Amino acid sequence: MELLQLAQLAMGAGAAGLLIAFGIYAWLRRQPEGSDLMQELARSIQVGAMAFLRREYMVLFPFLFIVAALLGWAIGPATAVAYIVGGLCSITAGFFGMKSATAANVRTSEAARDSGQAKALRIAFNGGAVMGLSVASLGLLGVGLVGSSSCAAGRLTPL
Repeated sequence: MELLQLAQLAMGAGAAGLLIAFGIYAWLRRQPEGSDLMQELARSIQVGAMAFLRREYMVLFPFLFIVAALLGWAIGPATAVAYIVGGLCSITAGFFGMKSATAANVRTSEAARDSGQAKALRIAFNGGAVMGLSVASLGLLGVGLVGSSSCAAGRLTPL
């Protein structure tokens, strides 16, 4: 199999994984959120979590671009671009994971209160699955994107 085909396969698998993660997230969002007090607490947690991510990313973005500039200078621009693509994929996965985790928290509590341990475990597991699938899928998408652009530019040779 040619490298370009492998890169395209990786991008396809990554896109499919993201669609599955989105489907799980959509299912998760349809689960009951519990009482008004539970929903109010969940909103406060979500606001705090997003504030944390916003602050973290404000620190991370300059670091990402400084390291990319150093990599571009020391190794080459293709490496710098690959580093930025990887960093952006990681940031995106963190955002998806935080959104799903904070959405799953209150729904897991409500499921445990209303239906018991089995449903609560299913909701909690699926909340984490969104993050896991996002990390793997965005990694495949990023590798495929960098690989296919490298093949198109003639920097990689066929196997």
